[in-house]
Amino acid sequence: MNRKQIFWWVVIILLISLVVYRAANKISVSRKITEERIVPVKVSLPAYGRIEEKLSFTGEIKAETEVKVMPKTVGRVAEIYVKEGDLVNKGDKLLSFVPGISPESELYEDVVTFAPIFGIVGNQLVKLGEQVGPQTSLFTLYEIDRVKVLIDVPERYYSLISPGLRAEIKLDAYPDQEFIGKVTQIRPVVDPLSRTTQVEILVPNYSHRIKPGMFCRVNLVLKEKASALLVPKDAILGNAEKYVFVVEGGRAVKKFIKIGLEEAEKSEVVSGLTSSDQIIVVGQQMVAEGTRVEVK
Repeated sequence: MNRKQIFWWVVIILLISLVVYRAANKISVSRKITEERIVPVKVSLPAYGRIEEKLSFTGEIKAETEVKVMPKTVGRVAEIYVKEGDLVNKGDKLLSFVPGISPESELYEDVVTFAPIFGIVGNQLVKLGEQVGPQTSLFTLYEIDRVKVLIDVPERYYSLISPGLRAEIKLDAYPDQEFIGKVTQIRPVVDPLSRTTQVEILVPNYSHRIKPGMFCRVNLVLKEKASALLVPKDAILGNAEKYVFVVEGGRAVKKFIKIGLEEAEKSEVVSGLTSSDQIIVVGQQMVAEGTRVEVK
């Protein structure tokens, strides 16, 4: 075989190789296009709405004022004028050591025991015929036009609590109703054992539906905004840097965002999104930057 023939054979082999390479490349690209994954997702638009940042606690209900009533002198109970649950005014008769005694009697003020406050008779602690003295508790009166809610706040939240904070109160006795109160007192010391401080909340209770001793759940509203750009909390990914995936041109696009106030199910977005962005709220864990998606 002469040099000319060898040259042409080399040319032919190179041409064949080039054709085979191009064909194989086209097949590979075609396969990649065919095999590219399409992830089904659901999207939601950010919406403006109200958001509140809260701390949650459990609490105990107490009367605003609680008074144990004791007699002035020693005597045997002859008459009882009230029973548990009665509403009494300041100065009303509660019991007497002398039956039928007249207000004109010189002994009247000594042998009759009067209500020292306006309130409800919570506990009757004596019976007819019982011998009592100045150290004996006869009744417990509760003033409950307003009630106190006492909560124990962990030390790490101490700086966040201030008088006047709004408190949302929920009671097992009235599961569909919310009562509103305000922080009135913060104990100025922290318990060295529990590392908590006691906070007092005052709640209007003119209907007397809330009773001393009831258990309650309390949300303290630390901050609130009436119109914030909100997204579902589950849509937000990332640790140090927060981001969401949005749909643009049929693909997932990562957008870094700055978070403001947060609730259990939603977060405020301070920057990084607009109200027209389609946020992926289902399937966000299955996509990456550039993943093809199909909105369901």
